[in-house]
Amino acid sequence: MVETTEAKQVCRAASTLVYPALDFGIKPCGTYTREDLLEVLSRIAFDQEFANTGGKAVQLDRSEPVDVTSPARNPLAKSLLYHLRQLDADAIGAQFDGVRDRLFQALQSLRLLPSCVDVAIDLHEWRFYGSADTDHVLITYPDLGTNRAYCFATLCIVAPGVRFTLAVLPMDANGFRAKQEAVRSLIVEARRYVSIRHVYLDRGFYQVHVVAELDRLDVGYIVRARPSKGMKDRLSVGAETVVDAY
Repeated sequence: MVETTEAKQVCRAASTLVYPALDFGIKPCGTYTREDLLEVLSRIAFDQEFANTGGKAVQLDRSEPVDVTSPARNPLAKSLLYHLRQLDADAIGAQFDGVRDRLFQALQSLRLLPSCVDVAIDLHEWRFYGSADTDHVLITYPDLGTNRAYCFATLCIVAPGVRFTLAVLPMDANGFRAKQEAVRSLIVEARRYVSIRHVYLDRGFYQVHVVAELDRLDVGYIVRARPSKGMKDRLSVGAETVVDAY
């Protein structure tokens, strides 16, 4: 968990923005309070622990009796997971949007948000070992014992020493139309908060439909091109090129 004084101060400041936007739907008769669940959620986020481990750690910090060797699920962690499962995707998304809005209000009031930024759009895959029918799980290349993965796209503000995730979009397909729609949705969403100077994209987005969408959005972009005969032919006729470490 967070140990240094400076880190604790940052956590307290962040909690004033994040916590008010989170709602678990806890009833007045609940065994645990909203603050209990927030403490577990914060702990597992910082330490990248499972909820069960985080729940035990929180209770140990409070000097509450905990059997750390028990295979049974920790009751505090069980309560957190239960309440999270009761929330639908739209409710969770609305809470994340509320946190983001509050954060940008704070950044703007402190004049810490640049008027124009560069952004990067990336695809991410988290390996999945459950049913292929699970929402947002796609069939992909085999790795780590599975050919299934959660897939989502992100748009991040990029600056020297800084990477701030501004928008996230789950992917329900991995074809060119899905990528085209993801690029459009992410840029439209990001423009609610910032002006975009350039968009950087990996070679997975080097497709005619995606490039056409970027042109329609009237945004500058750099896409890593896949090596191909057509690209080599274009470079061989004396086109202006820049070669840099990737």
